[in-house]
Amino acid sequence: MTKIFNIIFSVTVICFVMTSCSNAGKTGDFTLVLSGSMHGQLDPCGWKKNPMGGLSRRYVKVQELKSQGKNPIILDAGDLFFSTTNLNNDNIESEEFRSNAIIEGYNKIGCDAINVGKYELLNGLTFLKDLSNKTDTPFLSANLKSSKTNELLFEPYLVLNRGNLSIGIIGVTSLLPDSSTLVVADDFIQAGNAYIDKLSEKTDIIILLVNTDRGSQKDLAENFKDADFIVASGSTNLTRTNAPQKDNGPYVFSCGKQGKYLLTLDANINDLRSPFVNISAHQKKIADVNKRFERLQKKDPNAKLEDIYKDQGNVLKLIEQYRVDLKSSEKAISESKNTIVYKTIGLNKKISDDPEMLAFVNQSLSTCKALKPQVKNIKTSKIDHSGHDH
Repeated sequence: MTKIFNIIFSVTVICFVMTSCSNAGKTGDFTLVLSGSMHGQLDPCGWKKNPMGGLSRRYVKVQELKSQGKNPIILDAGDLFFSTTNLNNDNIESEEFRSNAIIEGYNKIGCDAINVGKYELLNGLTFLKDLSNKTDTPFLSANLKSSKTNELLFEPYLVLNRGNLSIGIIGVTSLLPDSSTLVVADDFIQAGNAYIDKLSEKTDIIILLVNTDRGSQKDLAENFKDADFIVASGSTNLTRTNAPQKDNGPYVFSCGKQGKYLLTLDANINDLRSPFVNISAHQKKIADVNKRFERLQKKDPNAKLEDIYKDQGNVLKLIEQYRVDLKSSEKAISESKNTIVYKTIGLNKKISDDPEMLAFVNQSLSTCKALKPQVKNIKTSKIDHSGHDH
């Protein structure tokens, strides 16, 4: 019996070592393009002097990435459709057309997966299923089920390959419209972790798309410890380049609202057993410190900083701290095996529009406007959802 146990134990150890060595030997890179909480926004919005966002500018930036030889994985974390949660008899035709235009626009831009969130379900399940039939982009949800059959309504995950890396993408939501009766949601944390466990056996990288409120987003890294990257929709938060992240991950990214920013992440992998290091934060730190040194040096370009400010103790302390910060960031970059470079790209007027895409957006907006009744001061009534398939 002992001999049999030793054989089994030895085989198990050999298999584990072989798997670990195999994973360690895997190298590669991939690029993510992230969005969420688009809220049906087709065109730039916000500040009048410099409105941001829009499908046309998004299209241009994605094409730029492709022209650089990248094959980006383009993901939407949910709350993509409808510019309002108050769908009523006066705006429903316009909002339905807007949602169809968003899908057509995404087809032109390219999208690999859309997480089903609260906004997706505002107009019922049948409408959403009809939308999904107009695109090859899979709609994902690992926790939305039919209240009648208790079966999943959408594919729970997607696996994509980039080079020799396999990347698993899972979708979950904690939010449902108040009018939802035919759709129920399992606990999104339990469902998400169940599929993370499942995919960890057959993928190298796991990305979780989460639609949840602002309060829950702060706990995402703790609740989904075994994910590599978490992309959140459901709030107006925007994760900045230098935002603090949990040591050794998972990294959490929130996309802001209405598509004003395009989030990109470039990952380079040399050893899957090692954690990712967000060198974009360190790169920014190095750039900031060097700018401060340049400003300090302007007083006397030929002298040492310590000599220039020898009578200013506070400045000398700052210089010392800057050098510590610089050395720390340079060391972090040089010692990291797996790196990510994260950027938030403001889709402002400096980005030229694509003429064909811009014409599509303008025509879509014109139709949306035409479908809304041009009557003022009439109280709108909400749609009667009784018998509606929510």
